[in-house]
Parts: sequence; structure tokens; C-alpha cells
Amino acid sequence: MTAFTLFSLVILILLGNWQYGRFSEKMALDEMEPEWQMLEGRVVPGSEAMVYAYADGASAWRRVVAIDRGDDIVFTTIELLYQVEAPVPCQGPDCGSNLKFAAEGIYKAPGGKNPFAGKDHPASGVFYTYKPAELSQLLSPENASRVNPDVFEPQTLRMVENGRAKAGRNPFARLRMDDQLPPQRHFGYAITWWGLAMALLAVYLAFHHQKGRLRLRGRNGS
Repeated sequence: MTAFTLFSLVILILLGNWQYGRFSEKMALDEMEPEWQMLEGRVVPGSEAMVYAYADGASAWRRVVAIDRGDDIVFTTIELLYQVEAPVPCQGPDCGSNLKFAAEGIYKAPGGKNPFAGKDHPASGVFYTYKPAELSQLLSPENASRVNPDVFEPQTLRMVENGRAKAGRNPFARLRMDDQLPPQRHFGYAITWWGLAMALLAVYLAFHHQKGRLRLRGRNGS
């Protein structure tokens, strides 16, 4: 039992340390300033879509449009709505127009598809995967063939929560790629592993105390 307890303690502490290391790495990446780039072009009419997102521990929806740069077409987020239900696409000013677009941000490779994600509905403009290859279904065949495999994340976004809109820092405009798991989750996991290690040690000591192998001495030494 002692050998098992020691082995388990080492494993639990190492797991906690690893999670805390991931927390520190992600926090350091989030604090680094990316090399901002410009995206300029025109909004492709009819390209607006709502894409499910998990932003800093909360359910949200990206309002996404395609930007025609001339040589290629890039999908970019223009708004972030914190809500569970899927908003109706084409409610913004950029849906059916050919407006000019210019923003500072970073280009990123799209993330992988979550195996538990819902099914995309191109006909209604609702997607659960932020992949240009999937979003290109909204475009004409000619435009779909020019879609860039990367996406663009503006430095700032219009954010809507509880009916209130404000401009804020885009939570996806950062260097780390695994946006689905924020640093705070790793810190929580670290606390969990360390807590289990402490609980295991407490159970081990309580067991030996019950068996009479451990005695707590009083002030008189008894």
C-alpha cells in the first residue's frame, strides 16, 4: 500500500505540474504581441455565416464574412455574440453588400473539428466548424476556388452580450492555436490533480492511524 501510494502521489503531482506548465505557457503566449497584418478588400455579397465558437470558457457565435482581396478570398470574423442559440445570419450590414473592408489582425490556420460538434447547415448559414473549405459552400464556384485556406482574426471585434454591444479585444487574435481550451482550464486541472494527491495522502495517513500504526502525541508525551 505504501508503494502504491508513493507511486500514485508522484503521478498526480507530475500531472498537476504539467497542467500548470501548460497554463504558464499559454498565459505567456497570450501576453505576447503578434505581428499585426492588414486585411483589405471588399465583402463578398451573401457570404455571411454564423460559426459556433468557445470563447474564453463561454459559448459564442462568430459572425463571419468573406473578403475579396483580388488575388484570393479570406474569411474573417466581424462580430462575436455570446449566446447559446444560433443567431440568424445576414442581420448585419455586411451581408448583402459589397462594402469595403480594412482591419488589422493576424492570419491563422483554422482549428480542427470537434468530434462532438453539431452538424453544419450551409443552407441556413450556420456552421459548427470554422473551416474555409466548408464556408466556401456559400460562395459561387468561381469564388470558392479562390478561398484562402487560412482565416483572418481582427485585433478588435464588436462583441454582443446580453443585448449590449461593445468593442473589445478579439479573444482569437492570439498566437496560440488551441482556442478551445483557455489557460484557466489548465490551472483548474492542475488544482484538481494536486487536490487528489493531498486527498490520497490524507486517506493513507488516516488508514494507518486507524490501524494503530500512527499515534498523535499529546503535550505530556502520551
